[in-house]
Amino acid sequence: MLFIILIILVILLFYLIRIQENFTDSSIHSDLVNSCFSKNEINSFNDYYKFSKIIYGKHKKSVCYLTPTNVLNEIPILTWNGYYINNFCVDMSYRRKGYGTELLNKIINISKKEQKDHLILQVGDKNNSAKQLYYKMGFIDNFKGADKNNNIKLFLVKYL
Repeated sequence: MLFIILIILVILLFYLIRIQENFTDSSIHSDLVNSCFSKNEINSFNDYYKFSKIIYGKHKKSVCYLTPTNVLNEIPILTWNGYYINNFCVDMSYRRKGYGTELLNKIINISKKEQKDHLILQVGDKNNSAKQLYYKMGFIDNFKGADKNNNIKLFLVKYL
């Protein structure tokens, strides 16, 4: 009996490792994510995709990943009970048509339903369109700093 349990555990472990390997391969990300972010940007989050939920907006013209803040090491932690929004992307031909707002509303509703305390995200300081959307949705500045390439990044937070 113990031998059978051991075999099942080994098979399960193999399966879980295989899933993780597949998920960290940028080829499994949607074409939309691959169109918005470089391979390096996508791969910089590889350690955390296994904890993330993929959330799509209307007609799959927008997408993002929600990652629990309690598994992250590289972002400002406000509480352990929040979500980090990453790889937020709206198809180029659908921008400024409400798709980003719709997806953020969906994320906010999911997070409230799950009784999360906050949402946090990172955005480039020069990405004025994205910042305008986030501010419109109630996000506020939390932290500003330079990444390893000296690009200025903002962390924005929305308390729920």
